[in-house]
This record gives sequence, C-alpha cells and structure tokens, in this order.
Amino acid sequence: MMEQLVMAVMMIVYNVVMVLAICLLWPIWVPLVWFRKKHRHSFLNRMFMEGLPEKDVVAASDRRRIWIHALSVGEVLSAEPLVEALAQKHGAHSLVFTASTQTGFEMATRLIAPNVGAVRHFPYDTLFSVNRALNVLHPRQVVVVETDIWPNFLYGLKKRRIPVHLVNARLSDRSFSGYKRVGFLMAPLLSVFGRICVQTESDRQRFRALGIPDEQVVTVGNIKFDQAPVSMSTEERNQFSETFNLSADTTLWVAGSTHEGEEDILADAYRKICASGIHPVLIVAPRDPVRAAAVCNIFNRFGCDAKTLHQIERQPAASSVVVIDRIGILRQWYALADVAFVGGSLVKAGGHNPLEPASAAKPILFGPYTEDFRWICQTLEDAGGAIRVHDADQLAEKVIHLIENKENRRCVGRFAYGVFAENRGAVARTLAVIEEGATEGIHDRVKKNS
Repeated sequence: MMEQLVMAVMMIVYNVVMVLAICLLWPIWVPLVWFRKKHRHSFLNRMFMEGLPEKDVVAASDRRRIWIHALSVGEVLSAEPLVEALAQKHGAHSLVFTASTQTGFEMATRLIAPNVGAVRHFPYDTLFSVNRALNVLHPRQVVVVETDIWPNFLYGLKKRRIPVHLVNARLSDRSFSGYKRVGFLMAPLLSVFGRICVQTESDRQRFRALGIPDEQVVTVGNIKFDQAPVSMSTEERNQFSETFNLSADTTLWVAGSTHEGEEDILADAYRKICASGIHPVLIVAPRDPVRAAAVCNIFNRFGCDAKTLHQIERQPAASSVVVIDRIGILRQWYALADVAFVGGSLVKAGGHNPLEPASAAKPILFGPYTEDFRWICQTLEDAGGAIRVHDADQLAEKVIHLIENKENRRCVGRFAYGVFAENRGAVARTLAVIEEGATEGIHDRVKKNS
C-alpha cells in the first residue's frame, strides 16, 4: 500500500514538473524541432502514435501484440536475435517494435521490419502520448531491451496490468552510481518490471543493491552473443572491392563507432603506420554519421587522403581513408577487415560492442575505456581475442604487428570467435522468462476481471 502511494505521489510530481518544463522551454524547443531535420521528422510520430497497417489489424484481431522497445542503434542491434525468436514463436504480425532515436528507428526499419508487424517511434513520456500509444498498439506484453526507463510509460503499463520485462539489462558504473543517488525514485520504477533479465552476475548484484527482490532479477547472459555471425558472400566481396578499388592484396583496417576526439588519435596512429612502410586502407565509421565530413577534415589535416563514402560512390577513386557517412553497413566492413578497432574506447565514452568483429573472427583492438562492455571486453582480452591499447603509439604498434604477422592475426581472430561462439544461448533463456511472464500476466487479468 505504501509503495503504491509513493508511486502515485511521484507520478504527480513528475508530471507537474514536466508540464512546467514544457511551458518554460517551448520557445527553445519548437525552433529546435523545426530546424533540425531528424527531430522534425520524428516529432509528430512520437507525439501521436501512428496507426497500424490495416492488414496487421485484421491479422492480429484475435490477440494482443507483444511490444518490443529499444532506445537507439546499439539496442536495436542487440534486439535483433530476440525479435527473430519471438517472430518464429508467435508470428511477425503479433509483434510491434519501437525505437526512440531517429537513427535507431532507421536501423529498425532496415533490420527489424521483416520480423514484425510494424516499426514505430517510441512515444514521448507524456500522459497523452503514452495513452495514445497503448490504445493504438494494444499490447498484451512489453519487452524493453537494455535501457530506456520512463515513468509515465511504466506507470501506464502498471495501471493496465500489462506485463513488462527489462531484458539484456546491465548497469554500468555511471548508471549504478546515478541510480543509487536517486534510489527512492528508481526502486518503485524498477519494481514495475515483472522480470529483469541481466547479462552478468555483477549486474544482478547491482540491481539487488537498488532494492529489487531476488526473484525479480534473473541472470541469463548477453543476447548480443546470439546475433548472426558477420559474413559476406563472394559476390558481395567482389562488389565491395570493385566499388572501392580494393585489390586482392589490400590490407584493410576498420575502425567502427568512433567518437569525437578519437579520430585525432586514429589519424596520428595511421600516419605512424604509413611512416613504417605499411599502407593499409582505413575505414572509419563515426558513431554519428553526420560527423563524416568533419572526420574527413581531421585526417586531411594529418596529411592523409580521406574521402566520405558518398564522395567515392559519386566519383569512384582510390582513397587511403574512407569515412562512412551512413548507418547499417559497418557489419559488412568488419567482414572484410584484416584488423578491427572498436571505438568509444580511446575517449571516455564507455566503449562499444566488439562482438560484430569477434563473430567474423577478426583480431580486435580497443582502448582503456570499455566500462559499458566490461565483461565482454575483459573476456575477449583474457582469451587472447582482443588487444587493449592506450594511445596512438600503442595503437600503431599493434596494428603494424598484426598486419605483418598473418598467422598471429588469424590466431587472435580465432580466439575472438571462440568467445563469441561459447557464450551463445541467452536468447532462449530470455524467451523462457518472457513466456513465463506472459502466463503470469494472463492470470492477473483473469483475477482482475473475475
């Protein structure tokens, strides 16, 4: 009873503060939405949930849907194997998928759409938008992947007695520290989740420290390991090689998901590698593709010939550095790579997922800042499938060594793939928890209606 009272008071305060913030900030917010294309495109869709396709409404008329939600690109990629498993079990027409960011939505449209009835933008966390979304999607169950916890959304599910689970959950050092500071707020919100499926035992202990009951938290592993291994057909390889003038003996170094400040270090390392007499083609994929032109300028300042992917496609020509200016193709480049660097790790950005190059059996390099993927990175490093570097000098040294030693390069790649292969199975365990939650949700609704 006390917990319900605390939750109700918290929601009143939250919504009062939200209304005041909207009233105060609308002169800034409206121009920001209007003049920024990605915000303008998604604003109406997040405010007013778009209806479902007519064929989907008819096909699913006899049962409510499972709503899967992911925040952005990384979470969408994580969700892919789980969505495939749910589609095989329940049928694609029974699923609807949402993403919060525009890049996440675009990735989901490309990657997730074949396995769901519809892909939509996640609603703003206002009472109107949340209720509109729940009325349109009419879910029987909700699955949130990794993160994105919103009070009105969770409270709306709780009031309607719709089971919701948090899957592939993790708590980084930053998140855990922040949640602890506002534990009196987070505990009631997290308690709405029927089950919290965590990646590691360390994550489980952290959720327990926030006051979540033991039976609510289940360690299932990381569903990222269940993604399809990265691969390319011979035809695709030949097409890529032709487009980018890559000869059979070209050495390819791929740096994925890089951040501002990191490209300067990469450019310095690349200059040192070329000074040693080795001249690999470097593919750089900024985490934010909008930065592609700025990243090109960084490499050009270091004396490197850099072009964006769009420039090369428009006017094919050889380039020592190619900067990717769109999302969705990094996996293909990892499949072609001789050496892979995973970004967000030479600057304090928490690192990014190294499993894509690991699944392609590529030797992996990353920097010291990998707290968001601590267990995966440490496991890869301990197994000999990844090498940690701290600056441009170390990065250049390790890349040179891997390029010059083909057998060592293959050995490190095999160790990386071994870690990827040995840790699969989290999707099946997560699916079992979700199905159990669906049964409990049906029982709850029966009790409510009886």
